[in-house]
Amino acid sequence: RRRWTVRLRLTRRSLLCCAAGAGMGLAAHATLGRGAGAWAATASSAGAPPASGPSSAETVELLREFILQRALSSSDPWVQAHVVLALGADVEYERKPVLDAMVAQSLRTEAVDLKQYPFFPTEVERHPFHFVQIMQATEVPYERAFVTPRGRFTRREIVSGSEALFDPAAVTDELSWVVSVLTHEHPQDRDGFETARGLEVHVTKLVERHLTETEAAWADTFAAMAGAKGYTKGAVHRTACNGTHMIYGLIDALRYGYTVADLRARTGRLVGALLFRMRAEPALIDASLRTGHPLIRLNADAAKLTFLGHAVEDLGYGAQHGVLKLTPPQLEVVSEARAQLATIVARVTAEHDVDALQSQVPQAYKILLGDACHAYRGLRFWS
Repeated sequence: RRRWTVRLRLTRRSLLCCAAGAGMGLAAHATLGRGAGAWAATASSAGAPPASGPSSAETVELLREFILQRALSSSDPWVQAHVVLALGADVEYERKPVLDAMVAQSLRTEAVDLKQYPFFPTEVERHPFHFVQIMQATEVPYERAFVTPRGRFTRREIVSGSEALFDPAAVTDELSWVVSVLTHEHPQDRDGFETARGLEVHVTKLVERHLTETEAAWADTFAAMAGAKGYTKGAVHRTACNGTHMIYGLIDALRYGYTVADLRARTGRLVGALLFRMRAEPALIDASLRTGHPLIRLNADAAKLTFLGHAVEDLGYGAQHGVLKLTPPQLEVVSEARAQLATIVARVTAEHDVDALQSQVPQAYKILLGDACHAYRGLRFWS
């Protein structure tokens, strides 16, 4: 959601700054969720968060309740896709599968030589192959069929249609989700396919391009790690969810057997940069959003939820599938991030005025729902 995220972030920040300047007295209140509950802490391979804060089990439960109460009923396909990512392909709302509603609303077809190919348009899914990747991540059976206004299509047909219409040269957005899907569909030793328009595509070339683009986006972080400059906002902050999806795509490429262009070592360097940012990013957010106005405090927590939730998801996913082997010091960074997320989630669900965000900046509210879904999925990898 690159362009959408950037636009909404600016809109939300502008609204919050104006609200603070005008002296709006929006009171924070408990919008949903429970207070400090009695859920038992769940041990994980990274160790439990510090005992002084909310437990991982409590945080997961708070996020689940937040998703059920605020996101599950959404009719927005982008939000529905995130609900599916968090709660699974069979999640239902009012006894109807959310995934079916998402596909029915958003699937389109395009004709090439009189044959119709199904696909998800980027004006809905925001990134190429985004919805297809979520269907892959939630293990939707290839033969599961979806009835839509454009016809009846299986997941297999949707994947094939997306490939048939794909044109790498037309992608100006990042390739994160494309890499996840195509490395899964095409082994490295059989990585070529032809599109409906006769274009020859080689997945190894896409992986190489994505790796190069990811390293370019993260270059300022590498420089900060080396002490060549301070850690400030840069190119990585203009990518989807601050560069975290880019790394997820590379983890998937490794998971599905790709080794091109020294992929493992270069991804390992990026993972080190991600861990560096898991400590540096919250401090940068606090320095950028210092005012005590309630909506700006919510903005700061939402920004931290975005980054830390996705980072924990990346690392948990990679570790679960044997792609990443984190050292004890690296696991300690993950534990710290989980503890921060626990505190942030407690504030979002019980202190911040999320209803004010929903009414005044509804698009930013949708982003918050999506990020809650990623944080929920991420924390569950460690529970």
